[in-house]
Amino acid sequence: MYYDIIENLILLVSYFITSFYFYKVINSFCDVKDSKIFKLLSMVGAYLIPNAIIYASDIVNVGYTMIGFILMMVIFYKGSYIKNISVVMIFYPIVVSLNLLAKDLNGKIYLILGETLWLDYFTTILEMGIIALTWCLIYNFSKDKLNNISRYIDIKTWIMIDIISIAPFISIIVTIINTPNSKVLQAYPIAIACIVTNLSMIFLIEYIVKSVKNKLENQNLKLEYSYYKELEENQLEIRKLHHDMNNHLSIIYSFLEYDNLDGAKDYFNGLSDKFRVSNRVFCKNSIVNAVINSKYNLAIDNQIDCFFNIDIKNILPIEDIDLCSMFANTLDNAIEASQKISDISQRKISVKARCDKGYFSYSITNNYNGNIKFNNGKYISDKDNNKMHGFGLENLDDIVKKYNGTLNITCSDLEFSILIIIKI
Repeated sequence: MYYDIIENLILLVSYFITSFYFYKVINSFCDVKDSKIFKLLSMVGAYLIPNAIIYASDIVNVGYTMIGFILMMVIFYKGSYIKNISVVMIFYPIVVSLNLLAKDLNGKIYLILGETLWLDYFTTILEMGIIALTWCLIYNFSKDKLNNISRYIDIKTWIMIDIISIAPFISIIVTIINTPNSKVLQAYPIAIACIVTNLSMIFLIEYIVKSVKNKLENQNLKLEYSYYKELEENQLEIRKLHHDMNNHLSIIYSFLEYDNLDGAKDYFNGLSDKFRVSNRVFCKNSIVNAVINSKYNLAIDNQIDCFFNIDIKNILPIEDIDLCSMFANTLDNAIEASQKISDISQRKISVKARCDKGYFSYSITNNYNGNIKFNNGKYISDKDNNKMHGFGLENLDDIVKKYNGTLNITCSDLEFSILIIIKI
């Protein structure tokens, strides 16, 4: 009786350790829906699935575990079904392979060393300890590799990952179902291969994330380089203007001396055009300056009235990639919407951003032509190929969630507004 209580307590702790780390691994890929019931049920699922008992020729538990895992990811978790199913494709083979190996290996130890009561206790605890330790190691191995994967991996990439995962997914199911209990050793190579292959998928995902992130960083660097290059050219032109100022003033003075006011005006206007500075300093943050200058010039070229009130720090606890995406995506959408307004006097964009009292706030408001499409609460682009567009707001939502901020989108008949608040 005493040993039974100890065994049950140790097993319970092992079950909860397994469930905790399995839950953490899954949540690295997807977020649970905003409902206390869904969160509770997802925790129940995270308790049952990795602790499922898997035997050879066990079609029932193999099938129930797979179905339960799929239902858990589809019903309780946010995001596209394809991404959520990808989680099943990657981790289901690990679950059933690991549990099969742990169960059979400890069963063999029990038979070889002697069928005693204390050995039964020991092998049962060892089995669950192996599973718990494995999921602990998987989490610690993958936690730094799976940061922000939702932001950097698109649906096409998830489909590619699913295609790669089909082979181990099917092979382990077929192997377990068709392997008799007396020949489980034959399933060991397949089970181990499935675990190694699917853990290697984490390296592939990390590589994809780094590649996409590096591409975005390079775009930001090019943007900053372009900004500073133009700034340097403007400074050079200003220095030239200062150097020749006396000559220019003498020419203007001579026009005025002979009462040639029109000539003086024309010459002065020519100087203004020649030495017009295209870059403006909107704020101390260089990446924001670069983005806004680029978009501001584009807006002016399209006869859009712009108002910018930017008061943010040089350094923010927000990654430059995210900050660039935030400003660039929203300004691109605002400029695109403004271009569709036939009445030029109604083309207006207002941008405000500030850091105050521990919060970063960003708002952008633009007029539009009144035509906007929504599907299930999501903005749908009205471009010809709308499947390739309309992801700007979705990416914006991912950025805001990454920093535990709030995103509020409102629209009236003629005005579209976005407000972002992030605690810094």
